Amino acid sequence: MSNRGLPVKPYIVVGVRRMQVADKFTFRKHASIGAAAAEEDTQFLTECFVDNGDLEPLIDCQDRRRIILGRTGAGKSALLQRVVSITDAIVINPETLSFNYLTNSTILQFFLEAGVKLDLFFKLLWRHVFTVELLRNKYDLRSKSESTSFLERITSMFTRDLHKERAVKYLLQWGDQFWQNTEYRIKEITNKVEQELQASVKGKLPVAELGIGAVAKLSEEEKVEVVQRGKAVISGIQMRELTDVLRFLNEDVFHDGEPQFYICIDRLDENWIDDNFRYLLIRSLIETIRDFLQVRNVKIIAALRTDLIERVFKFTRDPGFQEEKYRSLYLSLRWSKGQLLQLLDKRVNYLVRQTYTKKPVGYADILPRRIDKKNDSPDYLINRTLMRPRDLIELFNSMVEYAAGKPMLTTEMVFLGEGSYSKLRMRSLQDEWISDFPSLIECSTLLKQRPFSFKISTIPQDEVEEMCLNQSIKNADSFSRRDLLSAQARAVVDSVVSWETFLCTLMHIFYITGVIGLKTESFEAYQWAHEGTATIVADTIGMHTSVMIHPMFYRVLGIKPNNT
Repeated sequence: MSNRGLPVKPYIVVGVRRMQVADKFTFRKHASIGAAAAEEDTQFLTECFVDNGDLEPLIDCQDRRRIILGRTGAGKSALLQRVVSITDAIVINPETLSFNYLTNSTILQFFLEAGVKLDLFFKLLWRHVFTVELLRNKYDLRSKSESTSFLERITSMFTRDLHKERAVKYLLQWGDQFWQNTEYRIKEITNKVEQELQASVKGKLPVAELGIGAVAKLSEEEKVEVVQRGKAVISGIQMRELTDVLRFLNEDVFHDGEPQFYICIDRLDENWIDDNFRYLLIRSLIETIRDFLQVRNVKIIAALRTDLIERVFKFTRDPGFQEEKYRSLYLSLRWSKGQLLQLLDKRVNYLVRQTYTKKPVGYADILPRRIDKKNDSPDYLINRTLMRPRDLIELFNSMVEYAAGKPMLTTEMVFLGEGSYSKLRMRSLQDEWISDFPSLIECSTLLKQRPFSFKISTIPQDEVEEMCLNQSIKNADSFSRRDLLSAQARAVVDSVVSWETFLCTLMHIFYITGVIGLKTESFEAYQWAHEGTATIVADTIGMHTSVMIHPMFYRVLGIKPNNT
């Protein structure tokens, strides 16, 4: 199933076919090799999918890896869509689950503000949603009568097995609503928990209503009582019965010899719920996916951005937390140069084939052989990506914008397209990292018109201090300690942090986000975060550290490359 190791079509021996293309083919206005976002790229994804070796372990239910990790544009959604197309998986989109109902719950907000951990409740939601979706699809439960008939059948099956009896009891409590949509079931469970939480403190607190701001009116003793009573309710959630349900699913529903079932979850990085709840829900989702490992013929697959999962663990970390427990679940997306060129070849061929011919035509037939003195076309393009499919697609599409009516791309078109692409990628970088570093783009002006490589010590003190002052003034009314760059810029202005410390912190952030590569020792090679070969920690960066700006950002930053 994997295409790993397939030879990439040579890009030198193309002379005869290049003439054939030039004789007949011309680019149409607004031609493209597909959309950047997978959900908008259905046609090209179907026809031009390239398996980089990740598909096979993902559809293997015995393989533990089931959380697709990668940066924006690495192909997470495309891979997930491929799984759906070949397995007929159940697709769950978080924005359709009515999780905003949780955000709008003043009762849940009250107990969360008071310090009650709702993790167990969120795990209950995920387990319940997955269990019901699996049973509903397995037995095609689409009406109340079908649900009732199913429950009658399983009730008669287990009379002496305590674990199975508890599982059936749980299903009897909730199961007559199997035919209802997932949104209905989330509201149903949440209402039940809300009523129990409200009843636990009713008549025992001076506040008239439980809602946002009510906690501030309580004394410390009353807050302690709220937490104790809230914990008692959450601890009483029927997790034991749900654990028995997992055992029931494994042994009696999805046992050996049965077809495999898949659930796919995407778009978790979108704004489907307030961040205070989103991070907790994603953490509970990861734990629930891990719990479902015991159901052998079921695989729950989720796609997550690398920066998002790091943020989730950062803001939900509790004493004794061990992230390594989850690492065996990760499938980290990595692309080689050959795989990216294969992807480009397929998309170019599909574009040209749609237009005029069924003969195979690849990128080498429509690109100039060399772009500059140091790079042939494939190297030039790949060097301007972070080794992600989306980068390459957007770069090629930007170049094609200048080729309407022409049979091939010229070096001038490549340079024009690269200019547009470089600006687009800088804006996309801001979107990708805005939750962590909202001031990233403003701070990138410190790199403008510098040599493509330099030592940190060559950046003048007055430029750094001026930028810190500007950032402090700009963010004076919206200052957040979660915005590390703004916080450190203000600290420089207040003479709490030195300008050198701020500058080294900024360079570390540029490294993390992919704007630059770093070399902390003269005898080392440059290291790039997107390559995954090494991780440079902030403490190892000093004024002596060497910086290399990524070619992707040359044009937007006004960097003159070394092509001589």
